[in-house]
Amino acid sequence: MIGLELRFLAGRFHGTGWHHAHNEGIPEWPPSPWRVLRALVNAAYAEELPISEVEPLLEKLRDLPRYRLPLAVDAHTRHYMPDTNNTKTKIFDGFVAVEGGAEDPQPVVMAWPTDLSTQERMLLTRLCRRVSYVGRAESWVELRVIDVDGDRWDCWPDERTKAAGATILLAVSSAEELTAWAKDQPSPKKGRGIPRTLWDVLTFDSERYRTEGWSGVPGTRLVRYVFDRPPFRRSVISRSGRGQSTLPTVARFAIRSAVLPHLDEALAVGERLRRSAMSQSRKVSGDARPVFSGHGEICSNHRHAMYISTSEAPTNRGFIDHLIIAARAGFAEQDVVALQRLRRLWGRGGHDLELILIGLGQPADFGGIQQVLAPVLAESRVWESVTPFVPTRHSKTVRGVRIDTIADQLRRGCDQLLGVTPTEIFEVGDLAKWSGFRRRRFTGGGNRGPDRAFGARLVFDQPVQGPIALGYGAHFGLGLFAPATLPTLAADNEVIIEKER
Repeated sequence: MIGLELRFLAGRFHGTGWHHAHNEGIPEWPPSPWRVLRALVNAAYAEELPISEVEPLLEKLRDLPRYRLPLAVDAHTRHYMPDTNNTKTKIFDGFVAVEGGAEDPQPVVMAWPTDLSTQERMLLTRLCRRVSYVGRAESWVELRVIDVDGDRWDCWPDERTKAAGATILLAVSSAEELTAWAKDQPSPKKGRGIPRTLWDVLTFDSERYRTEGWSGVPGTRLVRYVFDRPPFRRSVISRSGRGQSTLPTVARFAIRSAVLPHLDEALAVGERLRRSAMSQSRKVSGDARPVFSGHGEICSNHRHAMYISTSEAPTNRGFIDHLIIAARAGFAEQDVVALQRLRRLWGRGGHDLELILIGLGQPADFGGIQQVLAPVLAESRVWESVTPFVPTRHSKTVRGVRIDTIADQLRRGCDQLLGVTPTEIFEVGDLAKWSGFRRRRFTGGGNRGPDRAFGARLVFDQPVQGPIALGYGAHFGLGLFAPATLPTLAADNEVIIEKER
């Protein structure tokens, strides 16, 4: 097999993934066959080589290649760029950082199931020496022709198999497909004729694409490639435990939106966040991981993900400005990849929300003694409702004893979640305030008692670590508690919650 070794000199590959806008910040990986063949065509023009000499070589590289990939991480930078109206536009530059960085970048290997003659190999070597970048101009590259043996591949074309991940790459159509496609195309009303040869396809420029109104690059096809292992690696060591193998249990996101959602919509936002997390998990792992879906044994003792909405900035009181995904089971490497791909909640049930992952670690990293970035992750003896507690059972009298009271359910929930129960429980807040919250999920089930909302203050003997969310919808943002100051006496308008209305 003949192969090309691509070594990105800056340790980065810059190129936007197909089907993604530039400002989504999602890079293509690995470099698509179409990009590499276009780079070789550009080199042929630079060398002033005749088409008749170069096109037969490119025909041999028309088949779909396989890849061997270095370890890599996807990332992006963001900056503001003035436009023609002298206003600033926010620009996302997505890229892939490869193992070794700029000091010793590890190569990407592409291999085709073909053999070249001595003359063709010399020509390909000459073209490779002329290529200075693949993708955007800052993706400096060195290309080298190599022979490839063996059957170990990290990425290959496959339309059906579930694997560690999948992506869509752009490749040229086969000769038969191009001929059949060109035969059925009407003559264009403006511009040049229909591309009918491989050279026509590879020299089809973006200006012609726009002016002639094409819906896709003619003579190309989108091909599904699968990965033998997750394409991007992540560090899963929290700040508080460097050098240890502790999995992170908390991912914290900041929100950017034209209109921030109100806190009383926490349940709806939590459902949207879960759907997006599961969607990204499917893209990475082939199926939604149990830690996100909550299916399977991981449900025991509420170890799967809680999707928590918080209002943290003083200027945003009453509005959701941060989101937290917390799972006591911890996030494995594939889960972290899915979390880092989570960048937007689409607007069904509200405005689009742009998400920025600003922290990954343990609750103490965000609610520790030194600083409290997220109060719901702090440690405290006294906790008060932020969103209403909705009971999962109906209270009833059995043999003259009242059971499944609100206090009973709060104690039971604390015992299941924390392993401890509060010594005192008070009712707090205004019934009208709690009733204003959305209290029923759009989809899905869950045990649900009376359609009533309660606020509570929980007092423990010893400080306990958040997050604490209890009752119906607890994994979607309802029943959330935050630290409060311990009162010396219950105020006159507070009622110990055992005395239910």
